[in-house]
Amino acid sequence: LGAIIILIILLITGFGYYSSLKKPEEKKPTIVEAPEQETRPQPIGTETPVLPTLPTEKPTESEKTTETFIPTSTSESKIKKLFDKELAYGDLYYPYIYIYDPQEGILKYLNLEDKTYKEIYKSSNISNISVSPTRKRIVFVENNRLNLLDLSKDSFINFKQKISSFIWKNDELYFFAFDNLNGGFVGKFFDLNKEPLILEKLNFIRAKLEIFGNLLLVYADSLNSINSPVFALDLSKPAGFSLYLEPKNYYSLISSNDGKYLFVSYQEDSWKSKIIDQNKKELIAFDWGTLKEKCSFVDVLVCGVPLNQKTDINDWYKLKRSYQDKIIIFNPKTKELKEVNLDGFFDVIKPKLTPIGIVFWNRIDANFYTVNFK
Repeated sequence: LGAIIILIILLITGFGYYSSLKKPEEKKPTIVEAPEQETRPQPIGTETPVLPTLPTEKPTESEKTTETFIPTSTSESKIKKLFDKELAYGDLYYPYIYIYDPQEGILKYLNLEDKTYKEIYKSSNISNISVSPTRKRIVFVENNRLNLLDLSKDSFINFKQKISSFIWKNDELYFFAFDNLNGGFVGKFFDLNKEPLILEKLNFIRAKLEIFGNLLLVYADSLNSINSPVFALDLSKPAGFSLYLEPKNYYSLISSNDGKYLFVSYQEDSWKSKIIDQNKKELIAFDWGTLKEKCSFVDVLVCGVPLNQKTDINDWYKLKRSYQDKIIIFNPKTKELKEVNLDGFFDVIKPKLTPIGIVFWNRIDANFYTVNFK
């Protein structure tokens, strides 16, 4: 029952209510500083972590495929639970992992190296947690409202807009919202003492966002429109949207942390994906696809990839279906690719390569796992 509650909390994105763009309300946050005590989730196991590495040997001509797969398997003994309880995922900036404990009603972060932790915020209903790259700001949904907590200034903001998605560029929060006055629009929030800024309007009800270098990429949420183009807004000189990618079904985009590469997944007759550079030049194409929520791209691309590539994607978003995934890792600098087959049923969310292995959250049982491989 706990896992079901967490899944529902995490994936409901239709939050907020309609209103015109107003200055966010500031209120006194319920922030807590807690001693490091026994109530924190205890990391399991005391073995020395194994640093996962990408392959150094290139495949022979007989081993090469169009995707340059270097498949490997991992046994069940190398897949371990990271904590001993069900938790909701926020973000991971190693060694700091941000989690929400619904049983305790506490948002906190833990240091995976020294096993210490800090409690940040108390609430009985938190979801959609996202931490800025500087770790100074956190946004989350509380009681169907988007909130921003500035840890550096001890400030708390409520957003009034009906926001369907948001993304960070350093400490700047870009979001897509819809209201009766403006329709669909992209907004920006940075200064706690100023109103959010409307950058451009776009005829979507709900949309997804990605930052790619200086570009803000916007495309329709598949729950509203399966087929959509990708539009781009140049953040260095915002002057209207331009067409960036032609319409496809079920776009999912994720940029590398250095802004050099963009992973693009979509459907034609089947799921496909590719990586392009800032000039839209194709670096590599794959005959599989996956979802933005199942990937990270910090130096290397790490994705949970469904074994069944023919299922309805929106059923997954509506919690009508789970995927059984493998993990694929691709290094864009060396063009080396590694496939990790998982023993068990794992619906992988936000996998990241860390010194203790690949860390991911399993949507099926609301547990964190680490995978070590050679």
